[in-house]
Amino acid sequence: MFNQKNAAQQLSFIAQGCELTGDFQFNGDVLISGKILGDIVTQGNLVIEAGGEVNGDIQCLELNISGLVKGTVQCQKLLLTSIGTFEGDAYSEKLEVLDGGQFLGQRHRENRLVNQC
Repeated sequence: MFNQKNAAQQLSFIAQGCELTGDFQFNGDVLISGKILGDIVTQGNLVIEAGGEVNGDIQCLELNISGLVKGTVQCQKLLLTSIGTFEGDAYSEKLEVLDGGQFLGQRHRENRLVNQC
């Protein structure tokens, strides 16, 4: 899922056991195994691993959820794996929920925000 085209693109990682509070802005792809309470904005892709949690709004290119996300999401593609859970509103062009994944909320095809990722 991470972009292989630009080797200089940054990867940010929030490790398991880390709990962060605040609003976060990243330049590249993000991998979350810990917990974040706050909003996330990135121009890259975002992966929430099993055990990872985000409670806040997310704006990214592609979002892959194997953990838990509660909030409003704006992305081009939202993928819920078989162990992922999403609760909230999703503004996405594409949505894929694998067997076992839980989507609890509403999906909108239009962009809610003026500034897109």
